[in-house]
Amino acid sequence: MTIQVDFWQLVSLLLGFIGVLATFGKILLKQLDTRIEQQNERVGKLEAQLNAFLTKLPLEYQRREDAIRFETVLNAKLDAIGARIERLIERPPSMRRATD
Repeated sequence: MTIQVDFWQLVSLLLGFIGVLATFGKILLKQLDTRIEQQNERVGKLEAQLNAFLTKLPLEYQRREDAIRFETVLNAKLDAIGARIERLIERPPSMRRATD
């Protein structure tokens, strides 16, 4: 049993195969483009969220130096109150009634 294929049948078969490959290539490129667009949209959303976060950050963030300064001032005030209480305790009872 022999199979005979004419030249034009072989050419048309080859052109059809190339056409199918080209169609699959176009489909793959289109899918790739849609995925790239989706990734670009996600990146855009993340950039917007990051910009919003960076905008709000100075309002909600306390720098280390500011926290140390606040703690130092608070400790100084507590020390002053403690010193006043100690002075009141050290006074004789007769002086406490007279000035209070």
